[in-house]
Amino acid sequence: MPSRHTTTPKEIDRLIRSHLAALTKPGALFVRPGFEIAGDQLTGRQAIVVTVQTKLAVLPAKRRLPDSIERVPVDVREATALQRLRAQDPAAASLAAAYARPEDAAPDWPDERELPSGRLLTDKRSVLQKTFAKQLAAQPFVAHALAAHAKKRALPYVPAPGAPLEPLAITKATITAHVSPDAGLKTLEAFLAGTRKSLVVGMYDFTSAHILKAFESALAGKRTLQMVLDNPAPNPTRDQTDGQTVEQLNQTLGGRAKIAWALERQDVYAAAWIFPYAYHIKVMVRDGDTVWLSSGNLNNSNQPDLSAPPRTEDRDWHVIIENMPLAALFGAYLNQDYASAQAHQAASVGAEPERAIVNAHAKLAAQANPPVAASALVPFAATKPRYVSAKVFRNIDTTVTPLLTPDTLPGSPARGQYITQIRQLIESARTSLYIQLQYIESSNGKGDYDALLATIAARVAASVDVRLIESAEYGVKWAEKMKAAGVDLTANIRLQSNVHNKGFVVDSKIVVVSSQNFSPAGIEQNRDAGVMIESAQIAAWYEAVFVSDWNERAKPFVAAVKKKVRVRGGTRG
Repeated sequence: MPSRHTTTPKEIDRLIRSHLAALTKPGALFVRPGFEIAGDQLTGRQAIVVTVQTKLAVLPAKRRLPDSIERVPVDVREATALQRLRAQDPAAASLAAAYARPEDAAPDWPDERELPSGRLLTDKRSVLQKTFAKQLAAQPFVAHALAAHAKKRALPYVPAPGAPLEPLAITKATITAHVSPDAGLKTLEAFLAGTRKSLVVGMYDFTSAHILKAFESALAGKRTLQMVLDNPAPNPTRDQTDGQTVEQLNQTLGGRAKIAWALERQDVYAAAWIFPYAYHIKVMVRDGDTVWLSSGNLNNSNQPDLSAPPRTEDRDWHVIIENMPLAALFGAYLNQDYASAQAHQAASVGAEPERAIVNAHAKLAAQANPPVAASALVPFAATKPRYVSAKVFRNIDTTVTPLLTPDTLPGSPARGQYITQIRQLIESARTSLYIQLQYIESSNGKGDYDALLATIAARVAASVDVRLIESAEYGVKWAEKMKAAGVDLTANIRLQSNVHNKGFVVDSKIVVVSSQNFSPAGIEQNRDAGVMIESAQIAAWYEAVFVSDWNERAKPFVAAVKKKVRVRGGTRG
């Protein structure tokens, strides 16, 4: 029997195997050791985690899972769309996962077992693995698409020549700070409308019809467009696909459009790859003298239309910097990305493998919970939304450091430029460190990513005011994994609905606006971009937005522990 005070994952796994009958109920799919989450909060108690097809409020007694087994709580979780698909169609689930967005990645739980057999999910004798093998044999195009993903030729990354990523001293600049959903689209439209000659773009996702029309209007006459675009899994709020966006721009602009698909391993339009998981950048250079940089894409959730908002209004940070040297630097990297991509576009895409990928994503979407009725939606703020207007800072003297992945420091090919700069920034925090991210993957106990999280933990230990906000939709799965292994920052995490941001404010003096997610791929391998701005005025503006989110929209992930008060004759909770 497990100890009352300490229970290890191995002990819980033994409990699972010895009580399979009690855990095998209609609709129960998988079971594993984990941590209890109650009311979307981590209690800190280790638990038996059972994933069910659909979580119901009322069940007959004979269909209910036990509340606990030998004093270990049983935590019942409703399956994600990918988990449902994996149970029903493991081949489609594998294909959807292989060609997924980075945020849809899931933690690996090596002790997870299927129900009712109790076999590990990786066991070749499991129903899941036997079904998977049969499906691959019967569906050669699925097997081909998976093989193509694994075998696509890798190319070395080529940085922009003669454009070192060093801090730039900027004088008398005009910098526009703004965030979504508050003023993202409105400010973006004004930026586009100001185009005189050209737009040079690096983008992960471009699926908003509203923004597409703004592009067409801004690029009328003789104006030109150069763009490198990824082709990620479909965004739920899309008006059209990325492919349809490209078709429309090519039709409208003709020879004035130069568009290439990013060299990303999952992109069926790329013949080779440089970036293994995503061309995740969100940068535009206008007329060679102004940079728009964001955590958000050109889609309806990251840039919502407030006159007709979509179901999801994401929190994103954006910045516009009017400075020719900075624009020239980012332009040089976007030009190099375009040259690399243009040389390796796929001559043709096999119809069947592409159809298999589309079908897998369609099956995954069909497994998602139905959309929440509009009348039941939780608004962006607890009360009537208080949207923040964009703020234009003029005649600013500052230092701006460009942050790019997968680039390395000048003269130090083994040191990642982004991870080095961000770790140094975090280490410099003396009073406050505020970070808002879509998610923070758990560490694996080694490498630069683990060191990054350890650097944040060291600031906590040094009594710095460390606050981490994650998306409620994506943060929970990784925060539980964080509690189970590696560096544990869960006590400093709050969860907020619909966060897509990747921003920092340090000591109320320095702000980072960026597209880098906190994952090994995000800090080292994907194409991402950010800027570190050393300005107390601008940092204070973004900090006010962060603090408002922390106080009004975010909920602590770790549940408060009730202190027991000793009274005569015993204790009182």
